Amino acid sequence: MSALAIAPTFLSDFTRLTPDVQLDTLAVMRAYQAGDRPGLESVAGAADPRVRVVSIARDWSGVIVPDPDAAPGPEEAEEAGSDDPPYRLLTVRPRAEALRYARSLRPETLPDAPTGTDGAALAPVGPPELAGALNSPFAQWQITLHPDQHQVTEGHFNGSVQVTGGPGTGKTVMALHRAAHLAELDAAAHPEDDRESVLLTTYNRGLAQSLAERLDQLLPDPGTRSRVRVATIDSLARTIVQSHTGVAPRMASRDELAQRWRAVALADGLPFSGRFLVDEWEQVILAKGLELLPDYIRCERSGRVQHLAPEHRRQVWETIRRYAGAMRVEGLWSYPQLAGEAARLLDRSGPLYRHVVVDEAQDLHPTQWRMLRAAVPEGPDDLFIVGDPHQRVSDNRVSLASLGINVRGRGHRLRVSYRVTQEILDWSMPILGRRSALGMDDDADTLAGYRSLLRGPAPVVRGCASRAEELTALGEWVRVWLEAGVGASEIAVAGRNHWVVRGIAKELEARGVATTPLEGAGALSAVRVGTMHQLKGQEFRCVALLGVSEHLLPPRAALEAAEGDQVALEHVYQQERTLLFVACTRARDALYVSHVGQPSQLISEW
Repeated sequence: MSALAIAPTFLSDFTRLTPDVQLDTLAVMRAYQAGDRPGLESVAGAADPRVRVVSIARDWSGVIVPDPDAAPGPEEAEEAGSDDPPYRLLTVRPRAEALRYARSLRPETLPDAPTGTDGAALAPVGPPELAGALNSPFAQWQITLHPDQHQVTEGHFNGSVQVTGGPGTGKTVMALHRAAHLAELDAAAHPEDDRESVLLTTYNRGLAQSLAERLDQLLPDPGTRSRVRVATIDSLARTIVQSHTGVAPRMASRDELAQRWRAVALADGLPFSGRFLVDEWEQVILAKGLELLPDYIRCERSGRVQHLAPEHRRQVWETIRRYAGAMRVEGLWSYPQLAGEAARLLDRSGPLYRHVVVDEAQDLHPTQWRMLRAAVPEGPDDLFIVGDPHQRVSDNRVSLASLGINVRGRGHRLRVSYRVTQEILDWSMPILGRRSALGMDDDADTLAGYRSLLRGPAPVVRGCASRAEELTALGEWVRVWLEAGVGASEIAVAGRNHWVVRGIAKELEARGVATTPLEGAGALSAVRVGTMHQLKGQEFRCVALLGVSEHLLPPRAALEAAEGDQVALEHVYQQERTLLFVACTRARDALYVSHVGQPSQLISEW
């Protein structure tokens, strides 16, 4: 017979059950999937004689009602021995309460049709203006702009514009619609010039790919679509430098640089860690564009807590200058360094675009902003910038005005979320552990007054005794989401590191659940799996985060790399808080978090 369906109201109740009762409920559902019907009991005195209860666990029962949209075929009816239609699970409650509830159900009061492929069992509740969008396919939802935001995305401005807001306020969708609008205007104004005139740039490859796919939906005309280039900020810098030099840059990560510079510090007898030297180079010298020792000695080291006496600055300067020069000879670049070189080249050759739209702006380095400033001529509608300082996962501190980008009087602060439920926000916001963040216009940015228009189930936090138990619980939970009608590509599962991610993929594939990398093809019907960093900027209906354990978050390697440097340690903890906060708020409808042993202090402190 067919599997037990899930009623539209079921999952909200399910998230409130204890882990043991949840697992027992899943066992009953698996038995139905396997073709085995557990013993169903009639309910004496029930208003509807078709209502049944099924034993779930000791003193717990599920209430099961007929599925009116799935009448059985002749073979199923013969096998079942009755004319009863297939059933769907309505709720799981303590046995006495379940019996009382079952007796009260009448045919006319049964919930509406069961979950289909639209995943209605999990859809959040929202205001009337979003009702149609919430019930539409998720791919359509991902390009749905709140009606109140059209004025900004379609407006004409005398200069650069900045839009800030917390998770789910629609910043990325606004960037998408702004790029599409500018492309349409450009096509009308320059019909004979069909070059790429609009740049839409963001922080990582996964989000860039997602933006490109959604832009295809917004701009079905190939001629208009071809006017927009979607690229990560790093790929833009590489392209510019390579086009001018004819040589593909070799890149080095911050971790690789920290290891190399640690040896340099030891050789020079400096009492500083390799991480400190890399940060000093990127966050002070490159960020401020310092080229002379006197300027470095005089400068205010904003955001750098550790004091440096003038004699130490001289030592640090000489060490950094010497090693940075050796990197240039070797043809090795850091990402901020490469962006600075791209900015220098564009200052010579001239702008590349008429308009630039920047998503995830809070994580860009000052050298990357200089590159973007040089990539577009200053004037009306030049830069459209969206970001959230509270989602910053880098150490970058930026003053747009100091970089020639004036947004004064053209700033818009979004305080209403419509893409993440209030329940997820209430659980996630304490993770940040701070009340305000430094904005890109030198002002303090707070989440005061921040709220959501959507309501849904509370996040589920599951503690496990072993990694095997954690993976098993994940597999069961993903199966519940799929049974609820959530599309596989609308589900993301992430871990803090690749070791956790590999275990996730193996477990799901072993259960017959197809998976694909978070940065993989968007059209593939498979659960997205990757690291928390790869979730950045993306949006899914359901998100599961594994390994949120004390020994994994923050990672030991990151703590050890700080080498006892209190400033570096503080940055590590704040970056991990922000990363976890960002990962949690990638879910629109449902969030599941699990850990082995002690939970990470980032979620156990409150």
